[in-house]
Amino acid sequence: MSKIVLCETKPAKTAYTIHKINRSFQSYEELCWLLEHYLIFFLSEGLDRPLRNYLKEYLNLEIKSEDAVQQVKEIINFQNYFTSDEKIQFQQKIRTTYLYSAAKKQKLLADMYLKHHLYLMALTSYQKLEMVSGKLNPNEQMQVWYHMGLCQSRMFCFEEAKESFRKALMLKPEKQIQEAYFMISYLSGDEESFIEDGKTVSFDEEHCKTIYENLKQCEKEIFEKEQFDKLAKIDYHRKKADKSMTRRLVKTTLGKWKDEYKAEII
Repeated sequence: MSKIVLCETKPAKTAYTIHKINRSFQSYEELCWLLEHYLIFFLSEGLDRPLRNYLKEYLNLEIKSEDAVQQVKEIINFQNYFTSDEKIQFQQKIRTTYLYSAAKKQKLLADMYLKHHLYLMALTSYQKLEMVSGKLNPNEQMQVWYHMGLCQSRMFCFEEAKESFRKALMLKPEKQIQEAYFMISYLSGDEESFIEDGKTVSFDEEHCKTIYENLKQCEKEIFEKEQFDKLAKIDYHRKKADKSMTRRLVKTTLGKWKDEYKAEII
């Protein structure tokens, strides 16, 4: 989308909060922005009665359809927020999403929650995949286990997170999953438990010790990164580690995760 705003509407006196995505809007333009960034949510959940009442009363936008797809189309055609080309792109995206299996749609919904740091909603959505029709391919299933591990990590469910990462590694031993797994093991235990966790995913003891010592050495480097699962610059094969490094990473990272999770559930 080009982000060209062709219309300018008067904002409502009162904002409306969509609690499931933890976002508010007060104008038609802001609602269209939410449609762009949270499309799978609106296609999956539709517009409930309180939201539709708000749109009618405050934005003069009356949604007549009960179908989620048609509701989205009514919104994008209400004013000229989108260019003609953007509307065509939007329609194509809606059509493509509509053809996905129920499992694929559920995964996309969970992925969207995770992308926006709504870890509880994301984890719940991933867990619901077992109850929807359609199957995921092995790569998609690997992503589900990996993403569940990320959510569980942020919720301080470290043993559950490690188990999810292990399941993902059984399907495909990707480097980013290994790194996330070892990071959680490092944050939640000592060197002995770290080595045992490494052996569980087929790393030998010496290799585990090298990884552990280099994580200690690179704590400052890791702390400066926004995402704990992006450790690509760490050289697992360095031979020496600075034993004077403190475990600042543990306190600061866990504190950040706690604040993020509290912001979602409070």
